[in-house]
Amino acid sequence: MRTVNEIIYRPHKGNIDESMEQAKEFASVQEMKEYIVKDWNNLFDIEDIVIKEDAYKDDRIGWNDVRLVTIKRLGEQDNIALYGCPQAIGYCATDYI
Repeated sequence: MRTVNEIIYRPHKGNIDESMEQAKEFASVQEMKEYIVKDWNNLFDIEDIVIKEDAYKDDRIGWNDVRLVTIKRLGEQDNIALYGCPQAIGYCATDYI
């Protein structure tokens, strides 16, 4: 049985299979964000990670509240200034099989 704070993350990849192969579970959102920053070689800070509020169900993988994980900057690139919004790097969910 999962704890209330568990969360799963998968990076944005070319296809769902490749993305799911790299999916990881975490005990908290903070732990997930720390992992993401390290995985991206510290090219941004935890504060640069934005988890979108809008959730959707993805029946392909059994995630019932999928949210987009985005970043406000990548290195010196300010995604907000450049694109007008944070850029997607992956997906997360707390209600999943």
